[in-house]
Amino acid sequence: MESGSVEFSEIQHFYSNTTVFLTGATGFIGKLLLEKLLRQCHVKHVYILVRYKDGVKAEIRCAEIFDAVIFDSLRRKDPEFFKRVSLIEGDCEKPNLGISEDDKVLLIKEVNCIFHCTSDNKFDSGLKEATDVNVRSTRDLVDLAKEVENLKSFVYLSTIFSNFPKFEIHEEIHEPNITTEQLINVVDGLDNKSLSLLQPELLKDWPTASTYTKHVAEGLLKEEGHEIPISIVRASHVIAVAEEPVAGYVENLCSLSGLAVANALGVNRVNYYKNGTLDVIPGDYVVSLLVASGWYAGLQKIRKKRGDIGTTDTLVYHCISSQEKPITSDEWMGVTETSCREVPSTKMIRLPLTFNTACYYNYRLLTFLLNTCMGFLCDTCLQLLGKYSNIVDGFKKFHKLQELASPFLMRQWYVSNDNTQKLLKRMSFKDRELFNFDVLTINWELYFPNFARGLRVYVMKDPMSTLGEGRSKLRMKLYAMLLTTAVLVVVLYVISRFIIFKVLFR
Repeated sequence: MESGSVEFSEIQHFYSNTTVFLTGATGFIGKLLLEKLLRQCHVKHVYILVRYKDGVKAEIRCAEIFDAVIFDSLRRKDPEFFKRVSLIEGDCEKPNLGISEDDKVLLIKEVNCIFHCTSDNKFDSGLKEATDVNVRSTRDLVDLAKEVENLKSFVYLSTIFSNFPKFEIHEEIHEPNITTEQLINVVDGLDNKSLSLLQPELLKDWPTASTYTKHVAEGLLKEEGHEIPISIVRASHVIAVAEEPVAGYVENLCSLSGLAVANALGVNRVNYYKNGTLDVIPGDYVVSLLVASGWYAGLQKIRKKRGDIGTTDTLVYHCISSQEKPITSDEWMGVTETSCREVPSTKMIRLPLTFNTACYYNYRLLTFLLNTCMGFLCDTCLQLLGKYSNIVDGFKKFHKLQELASPFLMRQWYVSNDNTQKLLKRMSFKDRELFNFDVLTINWELYFPNFARGLRVYVMKDPMSTLGEGRSKLRMKLYAMLLTTAVLVVVLYVISRFIIFKVLFR
């Protein structure tokens, strides 16, 4: 297939001149996927679902998407690329995605491929909120997909933790303990108090409402997979971009990235986890697998129409690193801390220094001594100077998030990726290069320095031009800590000698 002088690969040919509907475009993976579709898939148009949020209109939030540095390369090649993107105002928390009837008709007539990347991944979400975003929106989008006149594929972004209670997680879908309709009826029919009482019974072995509702949504997709071409991509802990479009790019503060920032700024002193294999995956690998799985789901639909042998099941793909390029929790914590010290931020609050523990009681004691007590002293000093300060409350919120995240860092799973490896083998050499999700190609030694720079520049908003200032501040923090430690030792020594003298010679 030719476009000018460029020969398209199989996957590019599949997506070329198609219209895509994308949810979650304001999120980390959603932005990366939008950029990938526009830059390498040569899609004709992309409709993105964006909602009004926190007083910011959907139009403004849509425009802000293209301010991200990941679009710079695309912007240089095609300065008017944004004309291929249109806003569909809606909200995944509302029935029928909050889409107007006119927009619904437009999508039914024009859309060919659907990528559902909107997700409630918060650790502290209630069952009502998580159900609306993860379950109701999926059901309503599947209903819409059934009406689409020329649907080629439907791709759903999930997480390996949707099977949290299982120690072996395979690329298959297990029946939930409740159907989609039953769960929606429950959250719609009960008040908040009744729902909060019922939630522990429903979730049982799931640590969060988000993971549980992802599990329920997958059950729905399994049922509907016979009618429309669906693929599910389950990702492990998603981390910064490894290669393209910008190495080290990251913007979300969820889980490991947020913890790395807290450690780099000296906010946190205690990491609470159990050492073992830590399954992490760069964001660009997730995006490439999303695109490739959509291609193969569409290919299966074509084969089915022709009467060729092919599966009609909803295929699940695991985007993980633990099989081919495993890394331990200790390695992750140690290397990220070392890498961040190489590019210290000027926004550093304390010297980056952390202690690791897998014991809950040790964790509570250390956080009280090293975080809470320090916050109390700072609050007291600032209030004596007439300044408002509430550092202790900030630490309380951070510690709460740490404890909510701990179930994902305290357990070990065996996660298979047979379908993902089979898909990789079915792809041409050109497609493997363009849509790379082969974990064997990850170079962790090169990855971590880029990750540290990405955190500094894109999350902490501290440009590399201030690196010299950051290193000076790091030295000052180190000297201050050494001096403080020395003074403390001397004071304790004098006090102990005085006490001993008084006891022995009284």
